[in-house]
Amino acid sequence: MVTPRLDLVRTLLPERERERVEAYVLDDAGHGTDVFGTTVDGLGNAYALAYWLHRYYFRVVSAGHENVPLDSAGVVVGNHSGVLPFDGVMVTTDVFRHMDPPRLVRFMVDFFVYSMPVVGTLFRSLGQIPGTRRNFDGLIEEGHLVGIFPEGADALGKPMEDRYQLFPFSHGHAELAARHGVPVIPFGVVGAEEQQAVISNMEPLARAFGLPFVPLTRTFPLFGPLGLLPKPVRYYIHYGPPLTIDPAALRSVEVRAREVERVREAVNAQIELGLEVRRRAEGGRA
Repeated sequence: MVTPRLDLVRTLLPERERERVEAYVLDDAGHGTDVFGTTVDGLGNAYALAYWLHRYYFRVVSAGHENVPLDSAGVVVGNHSGVLPFDGVMVTTDVFRHMDPPRLVRFMVDFFVYSMPVVGTLFRSLGQIPGTRRNFDGLIEEGHLVGIFPEGADALGKPMEDRYQLFPFSHGHAELAARHGVPVIPFGVVGAEEQQAVISNMEPLARAFGLPFVPLTRTFPLFGPLGLLPKPVRYYIHYGPPLTIDPAALRSVEVRAREVERVREAVNAQIELGLEVRRRAEGGRA
């Protein structure tokens, strides 16, 4: 184990969180990185920034951590929104902060994210990797938690009138969980839908730049890149009981569709729970 020596770690993290970073065991594959390119220094630096966002900016309230495996592989699946994928950063940070020993959720990330200077760098430093089947298999075989947003990147541009309405789920998470015999842990994020109010998707511009969407919001593109900064809304994250995927999903289209819908319903249940918690906490806000 190597202790990171970074100014951000010393500056932004309280002692108990510095100890958490130091306690995380990184499987060094040589040259100070694991096989996926994660470094101790990079993880410590990114976690320090993400911790500040988690505690002070988004002020995350979360529950259900007992449903996340302590030391074995699993597929962490939930809803996606908010223009920029801060929801993924907050889920990763939340699990790392509240699990003992700390665990790192590694999300399968669309390649376009790495073209974003700040978000892409933060994701890479937090151990997030491009979403390929080979990467997924390797992570699961090494006992990691793998995060997937089955709605896809298009859900980041979800308009306000569709907030907390789930897009159709892709089926890859169910197939991969069934093939490896690992549980699916559903989660729901409430708050990210309000961090940016999407009016519409500027599809011609998105196609020109090879992006899943280019949002038109109240602040973007009016204020340039600064218009993409999220509002400091409070996040509510809930993790539901693990689901075992029927192995027959690998052989039957009907079973696969049924299992995907079961995961979707479990994610929706966690969203509804988060909305209810927010209503109680914030005096009736929907």
